[in-house]
Amino acid sequence: MTVVAALVGLILGIRAELYAGREDQRAEKAEQRAAAEEHRSKEDREKAYANLVDFYRMGAEVIVVNGSSRVMAMRLTLPANKVRWDLDLLQPCKQITVPNKALLDSMAVEQPLVILTEGDLAQLRLEFMDPMSKAWIRNSGGALARMDTWPPSGRPNLVSSEEWNMSAQDAPQCDGS
Repeated sequence: MTVVAALVGLILGIRAELYAGREDQRAEKAEQRAAAEEHRSKEDREKAYANLVDFYRMGAEVIVVNGSSRVMAMRLTLPANKVRWDLDLLQPCKQITVPNKALLDSMAVEQPLVILTEGDLAQLRLEFMDPMSKAWIRNSGGALARMDTWPPSGRPNLVSSEEWNMSAQDAPQCDGS
C-alpha cells in the first residue's frame, strides 16, 4: 500500500511538473508575443511621418508627395553620381511633379561637368527628414529605410530653388493633424 501510494504520488508529481513546464512555455510565448507587438508598435510610431511621404516615377516625371501636415526637408539624390536636388522643405499636404528633363537640365546648368542621362534617373531616390529628426530614404519602388545620418546639403552638387518647388499642388491625402 505504501509503495502504491508512493508510485501514485510520483506520477502525480511528474504530471504536475509537466503541467507547470507547459504553463511556463505558454507564459514565455505570451511574453515574446507582447515584446514583438511592442516592437512593431514602436516601429509604427517611428514611421508615422515617413509613411505619409511618397515618391514615384510615372513616365517622364517624378512625383514627390508630403501627405503630412508638417514641413519636411527633402531632396532627390543619385548616390552613384553624388548629386542632389534640394526640394526646399516641401510644404505640408503638398506634392510636386518634376519632369525628368527639368531635373537633367537643372543639373546641367548648376554643374556642367556632371553628365546625366534619363537612364541615370532609374536610380533616383528621395531622402527626407521627418519632424522627429529621423532621416529616411524612399526609392521609386516605394521601399522605405532609415538613414543613419542626414548629411547636410551643400554645393557644389546641389540644385535648389527650382520651378517645381514653386508649383506645388495639394496632396491627394493629408494626415490633417
